[in-house]
Order: sequence, then C-alpha cells, then structure tokens
Amino acid sequence: MTEYDNTNRGAAFKPFPEQQLILQGKLNVMGEDGQVALIMAESRDGKKRIEVFQKIGCLFPNDKRGNEKAPDYSGPLDGLHPWGPEKWKIASWKEMKDDNAYMSLQVSEYKPKPIDDEIPEFGDNIKDETSSLKSISASDFMKLETEKTSAEPNEDVPF
Repeated sequence: MTEYDNTNRGAAFKPFPEQQLILQGKLNVMGEDGQVALIMAESRDGKKRIEVFQKIGCLFPNDKRGNEKAPDYSGPLDGLHPWGPEKWKIASWKEMKDDNAYMSLQVSEYKPKPIDDEIPEFGDNIKDETSSLKSISASDFMKLETEKTSAEPNEDVPF
C-alpha cells in the first residue's frame, strides 16, 4: 500500500473547546521581529499551558473567476523559512466532512507568471478590418496620389 505524501499540505479545524486566544503581539527572535499569538490550552490530563504561535503567512479571499477548483483563499508566506529564502505562498480551500467545516492548506513555491516576450506575427490576434474598406480603382488611386504630391507646400512647416 502506498503511503499518502502530505508534504506541503495540511488542514485547519475549529479550536478545541479548551483553546482560547489570550494575547497577540510582536516577538523579536535573533534580531527578527515577528507576530505571535498566545493560546491558552489544556492537555488531556487537565494541565494548562500557553502555546506560542508565530505568524508565517496571511490568507486573502480569492476571486475564483469561474474556476471552482481554485483556492478560496491564498497569500504569501512571510520572511525566511527553514526550507529556504525563496518566496513561498499558501492556498486554502473550504471543506466539509461529517458536518464539520475545515480548511485544507497547501504550501508551494511562488513562481511569477511568465511574461510572453514573443511579438505576434503580422495578422496574429488582429481583427480583420478589410471587410469595412471600400475598394478604389487604380486610376482613382493615382489621382489621389497626384493631388497629394502636387499640392502647394505649407510655408509654416519649420523644416
């Protein structure tokens, strides 16, 4: 049986009844400021403790643009991480299982969308506008050209 690979994946659920956000603020570790949250928690044997969580990212609502498989939320991961200095992002999807709402999470390296440097060939992606042009005979065209070249030069032009 193949084991499920949960690398760069996770899930977030409603807090346990004994968990409570009690404080939030800033903590400087090794010269780096970071945001923290303090959560009051209780172990199974009833011992209380305060868990310290550090902010690693932020999720913003996504415009899915008609793509139902797109994440409901996404955003950047903050700062340097143990996995390297590259830019990383986090995405999440709202899920339901047995009447319990949760969010599935996925972390991936941020890769900017490639810019298409290719210049289109003549006529590519250009609307065919020749259908609205009127045809002109060769003799009429020559008359227009003759009228254009025989006109008096404009003395106001500074060259």
